[in-house]
Amino acid sequence: MLDDSETARLENAFGAMSLACVDKMERAFLAAGGRGPSATAAIIRIGTEPGLSIERLRRMLALSHSATVRLVDQLAAAGLVMRETAGAGAGAVDRRARALVLTAEGEAAFQRSLAARRDVLARATRTLTPEDKRLLDALIGKILPALVDPGDDSDIVCRICDEGSCIPARCPIDHREIPVG
Repeated sequence: MLDDSETARLENAFGAMSLACVDKMERAFLAAGGRGPSATAAIIRIGTEPGLSIERLRRMLALSHSATVRLVDQLAAAGLVMRETAGAGAGAVDRRARALVLTAEGEAAFQRSLAARRDVLARATRTLTPEDKRLLDALIGKILPALVDPGDDSDIVCRICDEGSCIPARCPIDHREIPVG
């Protein structure tokens, strides 16, 4: 059993490790494509879910509508994102609604961003033994659900996830036990 000072030290170290991971990923994203965290997250989300609406992207990035529109405008001007008419071929189409898709250059930026993320996380876990990795997996399965609130929060937390490496049946967020009452 840890005493209060050891618990405080553990929580402090956990916070420092979490921040170090975020900082290293943000630097890796800048090095891989010269873009900050919101632009990189937008590219990753659009690459993961082609046809995403600006409203859904806005919720995932936790930005205002106008900030999301400006971000998409910047990505479009850089040749990374295109707006297409949403729901084309589905009867009555709202011509104002736009679906976001990556261009070929955007797809390359998407792949570079995921590779940069993987490199940082591989560096963080490189010294772990297979048993350490199993233990870390179990701990993440307990800690992550406690940090994610129901609703849009899971989309925000997963905004830069590499969903190609995710095993949906084992996702600690999608399969968390939500206490009743």
